[in-house]
Amino acid sequence: MGKLSVHEGESLDKLRKVVGNGCKNLTGTGNFTGLSAYCFVAQEDTDLTTFKVDGVDSLSSYGLDSVTIKAGAYIVVPEGSQITDITMSSGSVIIYNL
Repeated sequence: MGKLSVHEGESLDKLRKVVGNGCKNLTGTGNFTGLSAYCFVAQEDTDLTTFKVDGVDSLSSYGLDSVTIKAGAYIVVPEGSQITDITMSSGSVIIYNL
């Protein structure tokens, strides 16, 4: 097998990001802290009361305050950032770890 081209290497890096380090189902109204995720998918209609990116309250900057996130919605943060805290008043999400 030969050496990967630059484009093949970039594709492999992107695939690693998709595969990541697993996922975790978050349910209930507890405060989930110490997370290290790049995205989440709402498993049912979900309301967030806390959403922190890199430890900073980001609920309003992502347009997630006072709205119900519909089941199936995919919320992703920019590369280099991470979701660190989530609190839900209803619903459930699956987070995908970096």
